[in-house]
Order: sequence, then C-alpha cells, then structure tokens
Amino acid sequence: MLLEVPILIGLMVAAIALAIAAKRASVPYNVALVLGGLLISVAHLLPGVPPLNPQVVFLICLPLLLFEGGIMADLNGIRANAVPIGLLSTLGMVLAIGATGASLHWMLHLAWGPALLLGSILAVTDTVSILYAFRRAPVPGRLAGIIQGESLFNDGTALVAYTAIAAVVAGGAAPSLGSLSGHVLLASIGGAVVGLALGLLGGFIIRRAEDPLAEIMVTTAVALASYVMAEEVHLSGAISAVVAGLAVGVTLRREVPPQSQVAIHSFWEYATFGVNTFLFLSVGLDTRPEALQGHLPGVGMAVVAVVVGRAVAIYLPFLLLRMFKPAESIPLRWQHVFLLGNIKGALSIGLALGLPESTPAREQIVSIAFGVTLVSMVGQGLMLTGALKALGLFQQDAVALEMAEQRGKLIASRAAHVELEALHTQGLLPRAAYEHLRSEYQVNIARAERELRRISEQHLAEGAKDLLSTRRRLIDAERTALQGARRNGLIPEATAEEMLAHLDARMLDLEKVLHGGHANMEGKEQKAS
Repeated sequence: MLLEVPILIGLMVAAIALAIAAKRASVPYNVALVLGGLLISVAHLLPGVPPLNPQVVFLICLPLLLFEGGIMADLNGIRANAVPIGLLSTLGMVLAIGATGASLHWMLHLAWGPALLLGSILAVTDTVSILYAFRRAPVPGRLAGIIQGESLFNDGTALVAYTAIAAVVAGGAAPSLGSLSGHVLLASIGGAVVGLALGLLGGFIIRRAEDPLAEIMVTTAVALASYVMAEEVHLSGAISAVVAGLAVGVTLRREVPPQSQVAIHSFWEYATFGVNTFLFLSVGLDTRPEALQGHLPGVGMAVVAVVVGRAVAIYLPFLLLRMFKPAESIPLRWQHVFLLGNIKGALSIGLALGLPESTPAREQIVSIAFGVTLVSMVGQGLMLTGALKALGLFQQDAVALEMAEQRGKLIASRAAHVELEALHTQGLLPRAAYEHLRSEYQVNIARAERELRRISEQHLAEGAKDLLSTRRRLIDAERTALQGARRNGLIPEATAEEMLAHLDARMLDLEKVLHGGHANMEGKEQKAS
C-alpha cells in the first residue's frame, strides 16, 4: 500500500525534528527515530500510516542497503580479514540460529520448528546501527572492519536459513542441522556467483556510459536485479547484492572518473539515509505496546536466548580460530564487542511480518520479534558507546584533542575580538576598557596560535593530517564557488565541468592519503594488541 502524500510529508517532518532533537540530546539517530515512531503511534499523531510491508523491505530496502554496503566497503580490509568474517557469517550464523532456537525451545516451550524459525529471525544484525556507533566511537580499524564485514554477509546467511526453515515449518516437519547447513552453503555460493556476474556486467556498462546520471541508474538497476534474480532461482539475494556492490565498487575506484565517483557515492549515501530513516521510523510506528503486554515474559526470555546464541556464535568460532590459525586470532575484549554490538533492526521485523498466516505460533513469533528488536535497538543502541569505553576500545588521540582545544580557544578569542572592535567603533565602550580587553584577547590569540604551531611541529603526522583536512575544506569552498559561477553564467559549462572534474580528482587523492595514514596508524595498533 502506497503512503499518501500528506502522511509522507508528515513522516519527513517527524524525521527532521527527531534528527535535530537527537543531535542536541546526544542520542543515536536510529534510537531517536524508533522512540519517535513509537511516540507517534501511541499518541496517534499520524493516523492512517500503513503497517510495514515486508515486500517493500525485501525487494527495495534490503537490496539498496546491502548493495550500498558493498559499494562503499573497503575490499582490502575484507580480504585481510576474510577468515574471521567468513567464519562468523557461516559457522557462526548456523551456531547462532541453533543455540538461539534451542534456548527458545527450552525457555518458551516452543516446538523445534517455530523456535528455530524465531532464532533465524533474531540472528540478523542491524548493520546501520553498528556503523553509526563506530563513527561516534573510534575503535581499532581491524575490529571495525571485521564487524562491518560480518554484518554485511551474515544477513545473507540468516535470510537463506530463514527461508529454508520457514518452508519446512509450513510443511509441518522439523528441520535438520545437516540439511540446513548444506542449503545455506549452496545458496550463499550461488548468490555470490550471480552477484559477481551482474556486478561485472554493471561495471562494464559504467565504464562506457561516461555520464554520471546514467551511471547512477546502472548501479540502481544492478542493486535491485542482483537481489531479485538470485531469489528467483532460490539463491541468496542478500549475498548477491553485497557481492555485486563489491564488484561495482572495484570498477568505480579503478576505472571511473572522479566526478562520476563523487556523484555515485553522494547518491547512494542519500538513498540509504532515506531508506534507513523510513525503516527506523517504521519499527517504532508498527510496535504496539498493548500487543506486547501479553508477551513481556517471553520477550525477556527471548532477549536472554539471543544473548546465549550470539555468545556461542562468537566465542566458539574465535576459539577455533585461535587454536588452528593463531595469526588470525582476535583479542578477547574485542570479542565482547561482537556480543554487545548484536543490535536487531527493521529486517527482523520484516521477516516476522512476512511469515504466512498458517505458520505455527505466528502471533507469538511476531510479538517476540517486535519486543526483542525494540529492546535491542533502544537498550544496546544507547549502551554500545559506553560499553566500548568500558572495554578500553574508545581510542582518544591526545594530540588531536590538544590541537582541537587550542583551535577552539583561537576561534572563540577571535570572535570576541571582532565583537570588541564593533563595540568600540560604535562608541559603546570606554577607551580604557577597550584597550585593556583588546590587549587581553590579543594575548589569548597569540598564545593559541603559538601552541598550534608547537603541536604541529612536534607531531608532524597530526599536523599533516590537519593540513589535509583543511585542504579538503578549501576544495569544498572552490567547488561551491565554481558551481555558483556556472549557474550565474560567469564561466562556460565546459570550463566549469573541466575544473570541477579536476577538483574531484584532488578530493579523491586527499581521501586516499587520509585513509592511508589512518590505516598505517591502525596497523601499529593491531601489532601492539
């Protein structure tokens, strides 16, 4: 069912208001959207909003999110951490579903089929919430890379398992672990092949398009087609979309002009922001507190079951990794982050709502999935940054903080000095007071400038990084000026395009330098760990 225009506008206004409120309250954006959606639903502020349609989630939202994750992913990081990522998204996912399903079977007295089905629904993690938390908390690069890579691929494994278990449960039989594992492996490999083929085809077309708008259209078509085509032949559409995104991303970085790269990345950044805003709001809007009241004990036990299942899926594979491949082992306190970052999202709710009406214990499964998702997104979403700090993984660069403090003093003192000159010019300040305050602020400005020079000279890496960041800001200013001149007819279109392309090339070079320096620092951290 399509949203009516007034409702759509109302949701956009709500999302904007919640984004501003979240920023001022220092609350994660996704958590604010979920709680805001819940408030809108309870208070009936937007009557007529239709429930979340699982087909919209599966056929539009999921392919776009997974493809964007692939196209923006650091392929070198995925290659470097392929063993732990592959282990977690295969063996880890099977263990998570099995352990969670067994816990639900014993705690809630669910039959094995529905218990494993609910386990597969609750095994899916919310990639966006994890990425958001890691942007706010500068954790070690390898840890962030493994978690992001695992969250990209485990959705595909969980979806294959969910489809297989749902089909078996609808037929009235109990799924076996052996057949489930084989089906997951076959569907994942097949989906990867389909995604790679379409990604390479999309890259071939993009190289010859030579038009940013046409190239954006190609990436959109590949994102949707990779998912749908794989699902049509009963393979993993999620894995297909991720692999297609990775393949197209390689083409963009190696063979596409900088201007096209900037345009495509900007489009996908906005597209996924819009999709995630819709999904997070939908989680809150579709949650009915009155429907959860009768299942509160079950939700509580399900939360425990999810924690147990995730713990088995993390600590056991990493133990095997340490035993058989010590070079790839992960520090124990890093492993705790995989458990704490196991946040559920809209995909779990979409899977629950997508169950056929004939599914045994469907009402209980849907209610528990909603309850666990709400608890996970709000509780873990709010606590994750604090937990990272408690584990000692929230890395604060002392030099960067000192430089930021001196820069803040310089900005504040100069602003006050400008205001002081304005008051003096208007004759609102006695001469003696003006001279005294002017001297004080000049001393503050000189001191802050001297400290910034000292820090830059003593810490060359931080000074170089600060210089690169300033260059990036100046390039943005140049771009804005050129676009304005083109709009006003001050320079010809061809000249503007050539100069903007040159700026995009400089910007991409700066991004590579900044990323390379960051990666080198992270490499030293990993050796120290």
